[in-house]
Amino acid sequence: MKWGYRQSRQLNDLAQDIIQAVGGITQNVSLPAEVDNDVTSPLLLENTSQFKTVEWLAARIADIECFVEQLPSIAVFVNNEADVEPTAKALEALLTENNIPVMACTEGKMVGQESSVRVFDIQHIKGLEFEAVFFLGVDRLAQLQPELFDKYIYVGATRAAAYLGLACEGSLPAQLEPVRRHFATDWTHKIRTPLAA
Repeated sequence: MKWGYRQSRQLNDLAQDIIQAVGGITQNVSLPAEVDNDVTSPLLLENTSQFKTVEWLAARIADIECFVEQLPSIAVFVNNEADVEPTAKALEALLTENNIPVMACTEGKMVGQESSVRVFDIQHIKGLEFEAVFFLGVDRLAQLQPELFDKYIYVGATRAAAYLGLACEGSLPAQLEPVRRHFATDWTHKIRTPLAA
């Protein structure tokens, strides 16, 4: 049995169900009983414009900072390298009043401080770990990279320790319909910081 120390119960459950939904082999991952890993449900945004998506993203990042009182490590994944800088600039314009820096991590380079929101091309997801991860254009990713989509979503869900958000221009891709039940549309209760192991 494998122990999952760094992930919330909600994200651990989601990751296991994603594996099952895409026909993969599930791993028996248990969370230690002595650690409070109960944080909050992942979020899903559907049927929205690119501008509304960035507004939603900025509001969720501000929520996290407000509730945990110090900005944790946050990654935003976009579908291609060309979207990294424009997304970072649009997001930074909305987060300036909160004094939250946003860094465009072109070519997957880790730039900025841990307390910066970092924007990456999805292809650079492997090996990274953050407290919060947001995916933009998930439905478009399913169309652009159908052969890698399942892997990106699973790996992405396991890169987030506590907070996860998916945004779709249209609807959640059909491959992810079996895991829809894991998602909420907003955080209606205070987000709790997970206790360290």
